[in-house]
Amino acid sequence: MISLSSILAVLFMILGLILSLYGVWTWSDPMYEKSLGWNLNLIWGGVVFLVGVLFGLGNRISARFPKEPNL
Repeated sequence: MISLSSILAVLFMILGLILSLYGVWTWSDPMYEKSLGWNLNLIWGGVVFLVGVLFGLGNRISARFPKEPNL
């Protein structure tokens, strides 16, 4: 059975990858002058990707521990 955390992990990693690629693609665009020269697409893409990785790691770690039956 696929858990919600594994689905969220994949979705966050895909979204983070898209944002990061867009940030790399528009590296020298003048729109970054408004944000003091910071490439926010690249930064937030990395943050969102990292959240997806953390969701995936949490899913892997929780799968290692057996679930106790409800009494």
